[in-house]
Amino acid sequence: MPTAPKNATVYAAPVMRKLTEMAPNLQPSLRKVADFILRHPLKAATLTIEELAQQTATSPSAVNRLAKVMDLGGYTGLKTELVTTLQQMVSPVDKLRNELEQRAGGEFGLHEQIQIASRNLGTAGANNPAATFEAFVASLITARRIYVLGFGNSAYMAGLAAGTLMPFCADATAISMEGGNENAAYRLAAITDQDVLLAISLPRYSLDTLQLARFAKERGAKVLAITDSPASPLSNIAEHVLFAPADHPVLTSSNIAVLALIEGLVAGVMARNKEAVKLAQELTESVMAYLHLPTAGQVGKRTKKVEKQ
Repeated sequence: MPTAPKNATVYAAPVMRKLTEMAPNLQPSLRKVADFILRHPLKAATLTIEELAQQTATSPSAVNRLAKVMDLGGYTGLKTELVTTLQQMVSPVDKLRNELEQRAGGEFGLHEQIQIASRNLGTAGANNPAATFEAFVASLITARRIYVLGFGNSAYMAGLAAGTLMPFCADATAISMEGGNENAAYRLAAITDQDVLLAISLPRYSLDTLQLARFAKERGAKVLAITDSPASPLSNIAEHVLFAPADHPVLTSSNIAVLALIEGLVAGVMARNKEAVKLAQELTESVMAYLHLPTAGQVGKRTKKVEKQ
């Protein structure tokens, strides 16, 4: 099996594409192994067959069967393919994993957090083609209305995305902020083929997000997704997907990469909006009215006081 070019994304590698296509139809034990590799491709390349079986709560025989189904002969063939494809990216991840395992007291500090955040951001940069990002921006700019959806911790990310897009798009609304899933469904009821649903979902995935995304797709709306990997069920529903690695040794998932993608999308929308500078100025001026600013006299008094000191 040929390897992907060096500048290709991890998920563009032949072994990863094949896993993505096969995963939905695999039996449960093999699906667990496939999903783990899709979510943690770099980590999977560093594990033994026993470690991979333990991480996926399966067995070495299940790992072997997956490799055979993929026509790789067995686990040795699968590992060789993963390492060959991902070799340039494996070393720093393996180093970080070993460092975390060697902390005898189980402490977690700022140094580890910065390393994890840097790794997730680097992986997000490597795994998202520029064409996909451009498709996201174009969809957001041309949409009649943008609905932003996310439950759990993703609700806060959805609110941030909607709030920052709002001044520069025709209409952007976070539909999952108040009232839970029932009210979110009510808000989404009017979605049409002229609209976009931006769905954000990280492990553990919300079933409500998936159901509402399917509803939007059935209504003809364009569904965009920000999720962690091709193993996410949301990736099979969305027309375009941006991957935000969410790995973290302590937290259920990390939001660092999601935040970076949201900021990038907002910046992309602003850069293509000819009225962005004017809108930003008007927004700033409207906010200034609610801020307490010193008068000219007060500024003069403060300046004289500083000079005397």
